[in-house]
This record gives sequence, C-alpha cells and structure tokens, in this order.
Amino acid sequence: MRIIHQITFSDIVDIIIISCIIYYLIIFLLQTKGFQLLKGILILFIITFFAQFFHLTTLHWILEKVFALGMIALVIIFQPELRNVLRKLGTEQLLPFSTLHLFQINQLIEAVKYFCENKIGSTIVLERTTPLGSYTESGVKIDSNIDKKLLISIFNPGSPLHDGAVIIRHNRISAAGCILPVEEVKERGFLGTRHISAIKLSEETDAIVIVTSEETGKISIAEGGNLYQDISIEELRKRIEKSFHRK
Repeated sequence: MRIIHQITFSDIVDIIIISCIIYYLIIFLLQTKGFQLLKGILILFIITFFAQFFHLTTLHWILEKVFALGMIALVIIFQPELRNVLRKLGTEQLLPFSTLHLFQINQLIEAVKYFCENKIGSTIVLERTTPLGSYTESGVKIDSNIDKKLLISIFNPGSPLHDGAVIIRHNRISAAGCILPVEEVKERGFLGTRHISAIKLSEETDAIVIVTSEETGKISIAEGGNLYQDISIEELRKRIEKSFHRK
C-alpha cells in the first residue's frame, strides 16, 4: 500500500506515455521489415541476460558493443520508414479535411466513368488531413472547380498533362500533371506506374487515390497503402461519399 501512495500523477502520465511509445513501436515493427529483426533483438537480450547472470565477461562485453552499433544500424535500416513517420507527424492538419458536395462528387464520378468506358488512364488524388502542397508544386497549378469536362481534357491522351496526377484539395482541382512517388517496380512487377505511385502516396499520406487503367479500363483505389482493384462505379461513389460527404 505504501508504494501505491507514493505514486504521483506525473508517474501515471509517465507510465502511459512509455506504454504508448512501446505499443506504437511494436506496431511499427510488425508493419515493416523489422518484425524478423525484432525477434533477433529479443534473442540477443536473452543471451545478454544469461551472459550477465553467469558472469560471462567477454561475451557480455561483446554484446554491449553490438547493441551500441546496433542502434546506429537500426536508424540506417529503418531510414525510409522513420522519414515517413516524421513527415506525417510534421504535416498533420489540426482542422478536419474539406468535404465534397454531391454535385462535385457527381462530376468526379462522371469523369471516371468516361475514363473507364474509353480506356483512358488517369490518376486522381483526393487530399484528406495530410497536406499535399509539395506534390502540387511538381505539376501545373489549376485552382478550378471540380468539373467533368476539365478532367477529361486533362487526361486526354493528347494532353501534355495526361501522364501526371490531378490533385484535389479544398474542394477544388488544385493542380494537374503532378509527379507522385514511385517505389521499386520489382516489388510490384505486375502493376503499372500509375498504380505503383498511387500505393506509395497512400502509404506516405492518408490521401485516397483513384486510378483508371488505360489497358483494361478498370478502376482501382489506393488507400492506407492498400490497392483495391476492379472497383465498380457504384462502389467508388459509396467510398467517396463515406469519406468526403457530410449531410
């Protein structure tokens, strides 16, 4: 009971923060290539414990040096993942993301439907809480209402902007011809550049990316690092309304 009485409010906050850090660290490792590495670290901890317990001086000294170098190695190994985490922490908006009116959603859906029927490749990015200003800088500023005819003209095969992505921010077409990040093709060799870049952007941000294939005319949606393929127009509408429309 004496120990309980000695616990202060600061101690409770300290425990909660440390617990959250450990929890999210484990989740981070499980979602990346670090899961196997995590098991290796646990094994080294166990060996270190026994080396200290049985006074194996040389082995314990070597393991201490390994752990010291290991911290530097971890930063190098997880450099891409850590960069993405820091980017998200530094770019999260404090206010909710913009919603779309039904008229705007209809214009977007009609454009995507046209792309499917005519097998026109397109990439349309819908910004949520993570600002995409750095990506709009890579394209041509538009700042226009969401309009079916404008989207069709942008992705027309003869347009100089058709290979890039359209980014929709704050209920408006912000930019076109934007360059999105592309990961190693060998990891997803069966996908085209549009789909690969859509997945990569959805991994780095919370944006929703709509892609139509110029080969099959099928719709795909990238969200949260996952690619949902062969989506129907009805399913696309439901997803957009669920994420962006507020009655």
